[in-house]
Amino acid sequence: MVSRHCPSCEQPVTRLSLHGVEAGQLFGRSGWKAITLSCPSCGVVLGAQIDPVALKREGVDATADEVAKKLRGR
Repeated sequence: MVSRHCPSCEQPVTRLSLHGVEAGQLFGRSGWKAITLSCPSCGVVLGAQIDPVALKREGVDATADEVAKKLRGR
């Protein structure tokens, strides 16, 4: 069940504060862009995840680089 109150300060949580962070080294990478979801009242971190926007951007950039390499190789 999802709580609508912060487990730390018990204030109602109607919005979250988002903060960009660097996740630790995973799978041989130097790190991942990530975000934390925090209580706006007390700042306690309620969750964290890989930043989906940054992940998509990295994938698009890598694909564009590979396509450009192939086109130059013609």
